[in-house]
Amino acid sequence: MIYCINPQCEQRENPAAAQNCQACGTDLLIGDRYRILKPVRSPNPARPTDIFEVEDLGTGENEWGTVKILKVLKHTHNPDLVRVFKQEARVLIWLAGKGSVPQIEPDGYFPIKLPNNFQKLSCLVMEKITGENLAEFLNKNQQISQKLALDWLQQMTSILQEIHKYHVVHRDIKPSNMMVEANGKLRLIDFGAATEADIDTAPIGSAGYAAPEQIAGKAGVRSDFFALGRTFVHLLTGIQPSHFPVNEKTGKINWRNQAVDIDPLLLESIDELMEPLPENRPENTQVILEKLKIHDADPLQKGDATSL
Repeated sequence: MIYCINPQCEQRENPAAAQNCQACGTDLLIGDRYRILKPVRSPNPARPTDIFEVEDLGTGENEWGTVKILKVLKHTHNPDLVRVFKQEARVLIWLAGKGSVPQIEPDGYFPIKLPNNFQKLSCLVMEKITGENLAEFLNKNQQISQKLALDWLQQMTSILQEIHKYHVVHRDIKPSNMMVEANGKLRLIDFGAATEADIDTAPIGSAGYAAPEQIAGKAGVRSDFFALGRTFVHLLTGIQPSHFPVNEKTGKINWRNQAVDIDPLLLESIDELMEPLPENRPENTQVILEKLKIHDADPLQKGDATSL
């Protein structure tokens, strides 16, 4: 089966041998190179983007295979959406070669025009990362052990270290935007909210994870630390951060009593990531990694590691 890219098409599924959509006539070879195999998520007219799995017929198999991910911006009449979409492409091109994020080729961003209604679409092709996101992992495992938390926290901090070198803030760190591969390696995905650090922007982020200053439109690298801390609250307890009560005096969530068999020093380190004021959080990723080394050197690792 080959899928039609036209969001207005009423019958988007086509036989594998088709060259043009049998319903609307749209060319099924996208950018003279890609054929859509299936939607990654069910197309929704209310969403500004569609996401598909595609086969790359242009260059043959490279180190990340011929099956890739195509993200399509449908609402190209909206300049803000176009700007954010181009920004995501630009950030991924900056980070090319960093194995911890989806890889994209220099020509991975391109526009197309549909023949019949003259609608323009913006396309972004990137590596397909295999594995499951940590939200899916949580649904199966409820919560993670201290040993696994230390491993993943070190990995994610190292990923942020690479990203922050380019003065880029991800702005949407949460379990569903982290993938774990079969070998246990973490990958950070969905750079749709990423931007340069320390510039005024529109409020953006996911409820329960976004830092207060980010919600106010002033995200910096320490905003990612806040979301990282909230993510590990979720991973260690199995409870979404927004479901915890907030201390009215400190502005902090009361969550520690739900983290079973976890070293209090690790809990304290996670709380430091979530300080309401950014200046009270760790200064940079190196500070976080140095503190995690102390935990890693402790021979007493409470709790059994959750199997991957």
